[in-house]
Amino acid sequence: MVLKNIKYAVRTITRPPVTRMYPEKPTELSDRFRGLQILDKSKCIGCGICANTCPNAAIQIVKAPIAPGSEKQRWFPQIDIGHCLFCGLCIDQCPKGALSSGKEYAKGLIKWRHKDLLMTPEKLAREVDLEKGDER
Repeated sequence: MVLKNIKYAVRTITRPPVTRMYPEKPTELSDRFRGLQILDKSKCIGCGICANTCPNAAIQIVKAPIAPGSEKQRWFPQIDIGHCLFCGLCIDQCPKGALSSGKEYAKGLIKWRHKDLLMTPEKLAREVDLEKGDER
């Protein structure tokens, strides 16, 4: 048994590694990859269809400013990515196409506390840096 393992190790030592060097070299993503959602506030009408469609009830409709520093507020989705399946049903059901799928899957999304996984409309619209948060 030991000789068999040593023989296998010597035979495969010249093969290229199969481990991905993730932080140094990002993984190639397909065009159909479903990462963190992106919100286009100009298209969103606040209808709540995305929240009703979500199988995990990870989406809430909340009031938020239309633009950074604006006094006017409208209804926008807020997604708890700790409960999100990334199934894409919210994106498919949006009547105005305000939600789309991004390519983020790790950067800015890995958090120590569950409350930090709440993606506010500002974070979904990328008005705030995902890594730093909205500092509320």
